[in-house]
Amino acid sequence: MAEEKKISLVARVRGVLHGPVLIGVIAALIAIGLSVFGMIRNPEGTPLNGRALLLVVVLAGGSWGLIAWAIATAAVEAGKDD
Repeated sequence: MAEEKKISLVARVRGVLHGPVLIGVIAALIAIGLSVFGMIRNPEGTPLNGRALLLVVVLAGGSWGLIAWAIATAAVEAGKDD
């Protein structure tokens, strides 16, 4: 009988996402979380609806994720010895 190893969710994510991609995803999640918190904290400034949440995910998460990924990629490339 073959024993199946139980791999945690964190280990599976780390296996797929590593290096600059992981940094970008973490930055995007933090940006999305902070933006949603700001929307909930100040409902007069931004209405809580689907379109606003979609914009938060695309604009905040996308821009911060892309910027963090680009910086991490540049750091990795600069650190490589040819």
